[in-house]
Amino acid sequence: MKKTFSFLLSIVIISFAGNAQTEETIVFMGINAGIDYDMNAYHFTKNQSFGYEYFGITPTFNIGADCGIKVSKRFRPRIELKYVNVQYGIDYRNTSLVALGRDSVTVNYIDLNLHFDYLLLTIKNFQLFASPALKYEFELNTIAANNYSGGGGISPLVLVNPGNILGGALSALFKYNFTDQFGLTLIPEYTIFFNRFATGNNKTYQRFTCNLGFEYKFGD
Repeated sequence: MKKTFSFLLSIVIISFAGNAQTEETIVFMGINAGIDYDMNAYHFTKNQSFGYEYFGITPTFNIGADCGIKVSKRFRPRIELKYVNVQYGIDYRNTSLVALGRDSVTVNYIDLNLHFDYLLLTIKNFQLFASPALKYEFELNTIAANNYSGGGGISPLVLVNPGNILGGALSALFKYNFTDQFGLTLIPEYTIFFNRFATGNNKTYQRFTCNLGFEYKFGD
């Protein structure tokens, strides 16, 4: 999968370089932010040593920026860099551990995404794009809240989340152009990851996202 991602990234870079030599080059940049609803983003089974359980926490959030180029009247590839916050919880209440209730784990990821926008519809200032994407997500850091106070300060907490993961996404990009250069974007997106969130899970790791942002176009 990493080879596939690298290959597609090369195609986009070549498109950028090739189109940059023409007089019709149109480059655009955007920023957006929104909320994520993760599905199956936790370990399904109990910890074998201490018996605590994991559970999902939603919604979470993301912030992203992208840069793209208009290759033709309808096709515009873009590269996106995104910060993604993922959370899951740990429930100690049915264990013998000296703990208080439930704790949470926050995993911060950086995404490198390739989007392939295709213009479906234009009505006056309104545009609608279909945007399939390939996503590569890697862990930036993990922050665990842990109330465990026994065992001489040694925590029994076992964190279970992917260090990096590939996924595919499909989004609709709704754009309203206030001017020829500046527009407002609304992007609902569905992502399915190619690996499970934790080894042993029997359900697919998925995510629903809704982002609001702005896009600025350089050139005519």
